[in-house]
Amino acid sequence: MKLTVLGTMKFNLLLFLLCATLSFAQSKNEKEARIPASRFPEQAFNYLKNTEKSLKRLKYFKEIDGHRKSYEAKFKYNKLQYSIEFDTLGKLEDIEIIIKQKHIPESALQTIITYFKTNFDSFNFIKIQEQYVNKSTKTDAEFINYILENPIGKHTHFEIIAEIISNKNRFFKEFTFKFTGEFETSRPISSASYEHALF
Repeated sequence: MKLTVLGTMKFNLLLFLLCATLSFAQSKNEKEARIPASRFPEQAFNYLKNTEKSLKRLKYFKEIDGHRKSYEAKFKYNKLQYSIEFDTLGKLEDIEIIIKQKHIPESALQTIITYFKTNFDSFNFIKIQEQYVNKSTKTDAEFINYILENPIGKHTHFEIIAEIISNKNRFFKEFTFKFTGEFETSRPISSASYEHALF
């Protein structure tokens, strides 16, 4: 009998640790550090250097999210705030533009708001971005210039950082929605990565 109880307790402990590990692994736990252009992946650096666009306040960053590393360039262009993320080899991962709630098409916005009202007691949008992923036949360099020229209506997703209250618990999460407003994924934001996630 004691062996059965001990076996059950060990199994429950193992299950708890596994769930805790998975939960942590799925959270946004990014660390971001500004770096000089010389430490940015050469291929990605050349994409930005060779564009004919006038990029303002261009800054380079290295990000570590768990075991995953990436590089990000942030700048302003045509009064919009951009961030372009690359992998360690300089391959484009996505382009993001900070927008306001009023810039989300009405039908998509209503679908997003319905999701939040259905799943949480209250919510507050902290940061909203349009996300662009290259699913075309364009090269990374061509796609970057294509989005810079006229980004309207070309995004593939919305990424929203929101403050959530559920069962009297307050926390922050990052949500990804399809361009139609349909929910896709979410993950908690750790306190360590909250501040830089807003910029």
